Amino acid sequence: MFDKNFQNPRTLSASLAYEWQAGKQLGMSISLEHVRTEHLTRFINRNDSTFGFPWITGLPDTTGGNTNGVFTLTTVESSAKSNYNGVTFSVKRVVDPNFQYQINYTLSWDKADDDNERDPFTFRYARANNLGPEYNWSDRDQRHRFNGWMLLHIGGGLFLNSRISLYSAQPVSEKCGDGTSKGNGQRAGTPQDRICYTDATHTTPTGVILKRNTLRKDNAYFSWDLGLTWPFTVGNGKLELIAQMFNVTGSENFKDPAQTYLFNFDGTLRSGLGDPQQTQLGVHWLF
Repeated sequence: MFDKNFQNPRTLSASLAYEWQAGKQLGMSISLEHVRTEHLTRFINRNDSTFGFPWITGLPDTTGGNTNGVFTLTTVESSAKSNYNGVTFSVKRVVDPNFQYQINYTLSWDKADDDNERDPFTFRYARANNLGPEYNWSDRDQRHRFNGWMLLHIGGGLFLNSRISLYSAQPVSEKCGDGTSKGNGQRAGTPQDRICYTDATHTTPTGVILKRNTLRKDNAYFSWDLGLTWPFTVGNGKLELIAQMFNVTGSENFKDPAQTYLFNFDGTLRSGLGDPQQTQLGVHWLF
């Protein structure tokens, strides 16, 4: 059911950029980006035990008993929020057709207290009546992102192109150790694993709930691609012979979605290892 005070998401976005020319052929830029969103969708069980199961018995019937009770009352609310801040540095050289390159590096901080807008079957919080520990690094957060490409004429009509992509790992939640109020370094299998208890029986909570997404997955990404292009004129057209190698270093680039695929919208729809080293030859005809 929908909360009676449900509101559509509201986003405030601001950006500031500065570009300048360094020398005759070199351009540089720096840009700042801030995006804040409120009233994001959150699914919450308003019949949770922390609220005392207010709807577990239902309404009185004609016999003096109760009927129509429910166990889980999934409510669609607009109480979630997110906050993104990033700075991007860019260097490019694109004037000379014989040697061009562009490099971009982004340092960013992406926070949220719920990343579950499209999955109504999973509650992402540890305790329904305490959403404070949920505000931390979002599932999308990547502290560092680096992209670069280069095109170089190496003589004889041959062009060498290279592309590099490097992304840091995304976060995952930590499990609280038994009998402590600290994490044990292991991944939390469920949000409730972030609740700390006085002993291994998990009967008496310490009152501490670990923040969401304090560890990092094993999904850092690195890829280096190389290519050779040999264009030459044939009649009224142009023929290009192409040789390419992808993932030159053979990086594993482990896919680590750490959740089910049915409602996985973070762009990672595969598990296991990433794409292997690949080589391809091709012909491109322009007319």
